[in-house]
Amino acid sequence: MKTISLKKVSAVAVASLGFGLLSVVPVSAANNAAVVLNSINLKTVTSSPKQNAAVAVNVGVSIPAQTTVTNTDFDLVAAITTFPDGGNVGVVAALTTGAGAAATKLAAPLDGTYTISGSALTVVGTAGAITANSVTSSATVGMGSYSFTPTKAGTYVLTVFQDKNQDGILGASDTSQTVSITVAAAATLAPASTVLRMAPAATLAVTQNSAVTTLTNYTTTLDAAPRAAARGSVAGGLNNIAQVAVVLVNSDATAASNLHTVTADITGAGLVLCNNSGTAAAGTVRSSVLTLAAAENVAVCHITSDGTSGEGTVTISVTDSVTGVKTKVGSKSFYSWGTVSKLEIDTKPFTIGKAGSPTGGAVAARVAATEISTAAGLVLGLNDATITTPAFTVKTSDSAGKVATGTTPTIKSSDAAVVSGGTCALDNGLDADFSSGTGVGIFNCNFNTVASAASGSKATLTVSITDPADPLGVAKLSATVDVTVGGSISTEVVTFDKTSYAPGEAMTITMTAKDSAGNPVFDGATSPALTFSKAVGGTAPAKGIYVAGKKSTTSSKGVVSVFAPAVSGAFTANGTSGNAAGSAITASSAVTDGNAALLTQIDALNAKIVALNALIAKIMKKLGVK
Repeated sequence: MKTISLKKVSAVAVASLGFGLLSVVPVSAANNAAVVLNSINLKTVTSSPKQNAAVAVNVGVSIPAQTTVTNTDFDLVAAITTFPDGGNVGVVAALTTGAGAAATKLAAPLDGTYTISGSALTVVGTAGAITANSVTSSATVGMGSYSFTPTKAGTYVLTVFQDKNQDGILGASDTSQTVSITVAAAATLAPASTVLRMAPAATLAVTQNSAVTTLTNYTTTLDAAPRAAARGSVAGGLNNIAQVAVVLVNSDATAASNLHTVTADITGAGLVLCNNSGTAAAGTVRSSVLTLAAAENVAVCHITSDGTSGEGTVTISVTDSVTGVKTKVGSKSFYSWGTVSKLEIDTKPFTIGKAGSPTGGAVAARVAATEISTAAGLVLGLNDATITTPAFTVKTSDSAGKVATGTTPTIKSSDAAVVSGGTCALDNGLDADFSSGTGVGIFNCNFNTVASAASGSKATLTVSITDPADPLGVAKLSATVDVTVGGSISTEVVTFDKTSYAPGEAMTITMTAKDSAGNPVFDGATSPALTFSKAVGGTAPAKGIYVAGKKSTTSSKGVVSVFAPAVSGAFTANGTSGNAAGSAITASSAVTDGNAALLTQIDALNAKIVALNALIAKIMKKLGVK
């Protein structure tokens, strides 16, 4: 840290030493050394001063009432008097408008022209008596604003004084004020903070030189989904697979926009091209290098198949434009698929159809708004044309076992009097929470039950495509799924998994519904909401749907949603059946007395202690120990 004294060093000497204290000594035409200032006040305008960025300080003064002889002119001079080792003093420029606000003037006669002369702010007034008044500087108000650009991080002290004799030296009678300014180091590229997100090969907006959170098209959900495309051929055309947004971040979490370089290297199958645009583009090389412009911090690396099938990896590196250091920041995997060689049933959410209705959705976009797991989906049931949950899904894959998209499967029923057929659609993969998350080789299918089909009727659905390997186009790749028919609710039962629970213990409550023929009701029939005679923990079951004739409060993943009451004693679960009569349904259980159970345990322990004491006494007697 270095400090210079304005009382000991003349303006000329300071300038000759290279400190730049004053570039020009003020030359007010009639500077009046008799003008008295009560005080000078300073306010740093720049909220977070940083190295290599301009720092501004607004200035104001307080002046007492006084009588002047000729004029009211006076000079304010500023200089950097303390600075870090290696830091600059610079030339402190006096501006006639404060940083962030127009200049504020003192009252008459000090409301004339405020002029600049190097580092001096000269207030030019007119002759006359001065009334007591002031300007209080703030981040938005000032008679003027002094500014400098620090070249090093550290503490700088700006000194402003009334230079009565215009010699650039702080004299004994000169009013002065200082302000200490802490300057942080300039932000540097933080390679470890680089954000990589992969998205489908599409035209997606990219905002340069902004916060990472603006990458709305490159979400973490999309990034988590695998990306793939058909391998294509050099002659027949290659296919875009994905694009990776590379977001460069500084050490202070700001956008790293400083001519840095992004490199993408491909290993395995695939080609890449990096540019600064989210507009879909084709990868063309195995290694792509892009130097971003000064106002850019996002590169987009576009990945394309190369005519071969298999796994591929793109590895991203960043080269710091200041240090020249190249750092590997991460990688993303993808694949190109070959010819479809296998078809299989992937999931079977619903297999009990309702006579005269479709079951499930055969649509590309499976979205939350119409999924059965949401309140909106529940009221739709499974037989509404807008439902997006499929009755079953079909997966097609290549010889390497990679999911691959071929032709859309067709559905044929073993009994057209029960199920007339169905439809399949390629899932688009855009909603990873509800769809496949890939948009590759997963088909959403439904089936249509004939209106005259009786409860309990069965049919086997054969789902197939033509085998691409058969040159005659005759052989099929196929799989089957068995479906049945269910009627409306006739009887409905609610049961607890235990006859009694400890207070707050997890409970599984199961609702079972059968039709008039004693078969499970159709998938999608509405299950009732339940209420309890005592307050339970968790969430009381709301209306839902039956699948395979059952509805449970414990999910298929084992997640428990309702817990026993905290109060001991009997309690009931109650609901209204969805049958034509709207019958009341109920089930009973109980909560054990926690204190009674504890007392029983204590009694059992005491009994064991008594028995142990008797055994010890017996052993001591045999040993002759008294």
